[in-house]
Formats: sequence, structure tokens, C-alpha cells
Amino acid sequence: METSSRRTRDKGMLTIFAILSVKCMQINAFHHPYSSWFFVSTTSPSRVAPLRQRSPQLCLSSSPGNEVIGTKKKTLYSIESLLDDGDIDGALLELKRLEGGEEGPSNVGEVAAAAYHTVIEACCAGGHVQDQGRKKGENGINTRKVDLIDVAEDLLQSMNNATAHAYETVISGYARRGKWSDALQKLVLIEEEFRPIGRNKSKSDEQSVPSLNVYQAVLVACARAGQYDNVTSLLTKMRRRGVRPNVYTYNSLLNVCAKDKETRWKEALSLLSQCQREPGIDPDLVTYTTAMRACIRGRRSDKAIEIFRVVKDMGIELDVYCYTTAMDACAKGKMWKTALSILREMKEKGIEPNEVTYGVAVAACGNGGRWEKALELLDQMREMNMKINTITYNAAVSALAKAARTESKQQRRFDFKQKGGKYHATGNQPQNSEVNLLWCKTLDLLDCMESEGVLRDSFTFSSAISTCGAAGRWEEAMHLINTMKADGDRGIKPNRFAYTSAITACGNSGEWEPALKLFNDMKLDGLQPDLVSYNALIGAGMTANQPEQVFGLWDEMLQPNK
Repeated sequence: METSSRRTRDKGMLTIFAILSVKCMQINAFHHPYSSWFFVSTTSPSRVAPLRQRSPQLCLSSSPGNEVIGTKKKTLYSIESLLDDGDIDGALLELKRLEGGEEGPSNVGEVAAAAYHTVIEACCAGGHVQDQGRKKGENGINTRKVDLIDVAEDLLQSMNNATAHAYETVISGYARRGKWSDALQKLVLIEEEFRPIGRNKSKSDEQSVPSLNVYQAVLVACARAGQYDNVTSLLTKMRRRGVRPNVYTYNSLLNVCAKDKETRWKEALSLLSQCQREPGIDPDLVTYTTAMRACIRGRRSDKAIEIFRVVKDMGIELDVYCYTTAMDACAKGKMWKTALSILREMKEKGIEPNEVTYGVAVAACGNGGRWEKALELLDQMREMNMKINTITYNAAVSALAKAARTESKQQRRFDFKQKGGKYHATGNQPQNSEVNLLWCKTLDLLDCMESEGVLRDSFTFSSAISTCGAAGRWEEAMHLINTMKADGDRGIKPNRFAYTSAITACGNSGEWEPALKLFNDMKLDGLQPDLVSYNALIGAGMTANQPEQVFGLWDEMLQPNK
């Protein structure tokens, strides 16, 4: 009895095993675009072992139909291996051989669909390849490159029953390449092919066709191309099909506005307003901060500060990035007091400012003409052992240069009135004047940068030379020009602003010959003098009492193409 019972149990296990084998071959597996895993197409996809690691008897059987499936799957593995090696042409040949094989059971088509998915995904993720069968040059060498997205499009058209996965992959490929028009056309086709999911359905947006991810890719592509009318209409179409945009959707679009070369602050505010009204969506801190960045890029610091105050009133917990963005708005809007107030608020709330935060604060003080505050902030950074980068140092050097130019103009106006409306060359400025103090501070910063190993770029030297020009320190200005030329191998070359500032320094000191040499050197470096440059040299000639040279420069300015 026990032996008979054991035999019956063994037969039952074999029957279950056979059923499982058939079911395994009937599942619809598709290849994931970022790994070698295969997923079972179910309501809730779960990861299973790669087919090449699975038990052979689960994949193949001795029946003739299953032998065909086994051959097809081996070809699929071959395609995958070729793509792993970057051999697109070989994978395409294998795919063509797979489709040209003998007919088998119905799930042979499913294997072919998985192969199509694999190759289409690879093409959409790739770049360009040489066209092996079309236009060739005189020497027989291929001269035509083909975008792999076009190959993916051809594969999509050649599929007997194009799947939603194949459509969505091609649409995302077009979107990533910035081909928003092609992406939109394909999107219309897939929308017509697959009916929208009703609101009473239990499926999520990720299971809708097209999926939310595909819509987001097309939205971002349209936004990057400045097609905001299409963005608005596409958002409306999504809602009608029951695919609701989420906060990530709006954050992605706002990020495009913040990085766009064009000013997109109006579009950013419109998107922010839509996000606030969208049912089931609460804009997060990233949403508001990105909208602030878009306003700052559009030179609407006032709008950025308004958003910042709204966020504070809403009670959202702020982070260092949001605070720094608000301070950047203050720096661009010359609101240095507000910037320092925000910095104090950060510290009071226990949010530690970072190097970028202090750099923005230094820039705010510099733009506001508060160079003393800017240098104080640099000292605070040193006390906290913060690394001061080139941008932060440049903000401080620029603050000193602006203050020096302002002080120099005021001093020259005063001298003009004191001398009865007549201007005379006075040589070097008095050693105890405010402008010379600024010049000394500037050189100290340059020395600090050199000792700390911080790169001094063209902006650094140009601002420092501008301070020398205001102070009339022509020898120091010439030295800095020569230093820039010596560092030319690092991409640091005197620009028009640096030359003009050095010419101004020579002019304020009554040094005509050095000023004229700088002017000619500027031309030799391929820099065309502008009106400011001519005015600086003419001013130097007037100061040095060179009337003939001045009239010659005037005639030169009046000549065409000058």
C-alpha cells in the first residue's frame, strides 16, 4: 500500500511538473532595456531568472513545436549577446533570420516580439551608425551615417502586430533626441490604436497606454523646443485619457524653463499655477525652488522673492538649496540687505550655509556696493575652513572694482570743480585715498588665490586691472596684462575689457606711450577696439597733452568698419 501510494504521488507530481512546463512556455516575456533579466508579463511584474540560467526542461521539450520555440529563443539569446557587444548590424541580421524561419506555435510570435523589443530598445538608446548598403564615396567607403532611431522606426513598421511597448520605446527615443514633432506624431498613432482607460478602471497610470512616463518624455521634448502650446494641449489630452500628471511631471517642465536660454519665467509661473490647481497634487519644495530659478533667469527677482515668501507662509520646511536660490535672487536684484537677512535666518533655524550660499551672499554685497561686507563673509568662510572657489573670489574682486570705479568718478568730478572746470593730469592718485585702499585689497585677494591654489581666470584679472585703472596704477596694470599673456596656455588671455582698463590706468597717470602700446597689442591679439576702448585712449592722449594723436584717433573712429 505504501509503495502504491508513493507511485500515485509521484505520478501526480509529474503531471503538475508537465503543466508548469507548458505554462512557462506560454508566458509573454519581454526584455528589460537596462539589464539581461526577463520579466513575466502579468498584472504585477516580478523578476525571474535569466532564461539562460533557468532549468533546460522548463524552457524546452522534445515535442516538434517546442523545438522550434527553443531554436527561436536561442536566436533571441544570440541577438542579446550581439547587442551587448555593440554589434547592431549583427543583431539586425539575426532578427531577420528569426522572422524568416519556419512557422511554429503561436508563442513563436511572442518570442519574435521580444526580439524586436530588444533591438528597438538598443537602437533608441544608441546614436549613429554607418549605413552599410546605401550611399558610398568614390573610394567605396561609406560616407553616410544613419540615426539608429530611424532603424528603430523601420523595425516598428515591419512588426506584424506592433505592441504598445515597441511604440512607447520609439516615442521615448524621438523625445530624447529632441525630435518632438516625430514623437508627437507617434503619440497620436498610439492613442488611436489603444483605447483610453476609463476612470472606473483600477489600472494605474503606469499601465495606461501611452503611459505617464511616455507622456512626460514628450512633454519635456516639447518644452525644450519652446513648444509650450503643445505642452498645454498635451497636458489637457492626458487628463481626458485618465492619465494624471504628477508632481514630477511639473518639476521636469519647470526645470526646462529654469535652464532655457530664453526667458521662460511666464511659462514657469503658468506651470506652477497649473500644478497648484491639479487635483491630488501638492507642489513640493523642488517645485517652488525651480520656479524661483526660472524667474531669476528671466531677471524677475521680484517674482522669485514673492514665491519664496509664499513658501514660508505655507509652512513648508525649507532647505539650504531654497534659501540659496532666494539669496541668488537678491544678488541679481541688488537687494544685499535682504540677502544678509536670509543668511541670518538660515543660521537661526539651524540650516548650515554651504560654500555656494556664501558665494551668493558675497555676490549680493558686491552688486550692492558693499565690499566691506563681502570681505567679512570671506573671513567667515576661512574661519569655518570652507573652501573658497574662483566664483566666490571673483565676486569679491568685482565688488572692489565697482567700488573703485565709483570712487574714482566722484574724485574726478571733485577735482574738476576745484580747478574751475578745467581738467589737468595729476599723475598717480594720493597714496591714502579710498581708491588706493581698494587697489591694495584687490591685490591681497589675488595673492590669497595664488597661495590657496585657486584658479585665477580672465574675469579675475580683468576686474583687478579695472581697479588698477581706477587707481591710476598703470605699472601694476601692465604687470597683470603680462601675467595673463604668460598664462595663455591655460586659456587665460587678456580680453577687451582688461586692455581697456589698463589703458585707463595709463591715461589716469598721464602715461601716453604705454597706453598706445596696449591699444596696438589689443589689435594684434585680434580684438577689435570698441567705442569704450577708443574713449580710454583719447582720454589718455588728452591727459598727456597729445592733441595730434587725439585727432588721429578721432579720424580713425570715423572710418568705415572701425
